[in-house]
Amino acid sequence: MKKNTLSRIFHSIQALSFMGTQSAIEIAEAWTSAWSGVDPPAVGADVGESRLDWELPREDPELCLASIVEVLKRIDGLSPNRLLAALAAGPLEDLLTQNGSVVVEQVEVLARHSPEFRFLLNGVWDSRIHPEVLSKLAKYRNRPW
Repeated sequence: MKKNTLSRIFHSIQALSFMGTQSAIEIAEAWTSAWSGVDPPAVGADVGESRLDWELPREDPELCLASIVEVLKRIDGLSPNRLLAALAAGPLEDLLTQNGSVVVEQVEVLARHSPEFRFLLNGVWDSRIHPEVLSKLAKYRNRPW
């Protein structure tokens, strides 16, 4: 799937999201910059580098998902790498754990139409994700890495 198609899928999500002081694009740029450095940021509630690492998966699932899509447009999404692993095991995993029922339909659409998003989804550990969410996404999660 071309990157511009991925953008169109989430145009409506971005329009509906409360943008606060940052757009999904700005959040993605900040996250990518923070995680591209030699010393990646710490994890947990004290993360200060990017709202995507802690706040958004818990408090603004739509903006979080839109930001994840924007990050995915900026990195190699078809082969395992440090940024993709951090995105899968961090923001996407936290989003699915905290608000999976809110975004599962949108995640399903992305996984169906985007090989990059489907690959990202396969990097998520599922031990804390609600079984109903996992059931809906199971057909896209057949190649864990």
